[in-house]
Amino acid sequence: MGERLDDRTVSVRLEVLEELLAELEAASAETALDAVALLAEVYGEALARVMDRADPELRTGLTRDVLLAHLLALHDIQPEKDTKTFIPADALLRKPPAKAGGTACCSK
Repeated sequence: MGERLDDRTVSVRLEVLEELLAELEAASAETALDAVALLAEVYGEALARVMDRADPELRTGLTRDVLLAHLLALHDIQPEKDTKTFIPADALLRKPPAKAGGTACCSK
């Protein structure tokens, strides 16, 4: 992940994000992209904080989950390079299974 955000910066980002989201219906594509970028940055920071606080067993479980592995890779959050917490390279190629009793939202 790039530069980490402190609490004050996160707070400012969330305030700006709320303002952008309020304007989104009448917004330009640029404003919409700014809102999405801020949201992704804040979510990335949240994921990094979870990984900072997770014990080794939890980190292992988080990195073995296909969706979480995608998100961690997207935000360039790399746990220690050991065999228990390494995000497998094929994690980005795997798709999460459909929920029981339903179908995946985007599959045809």
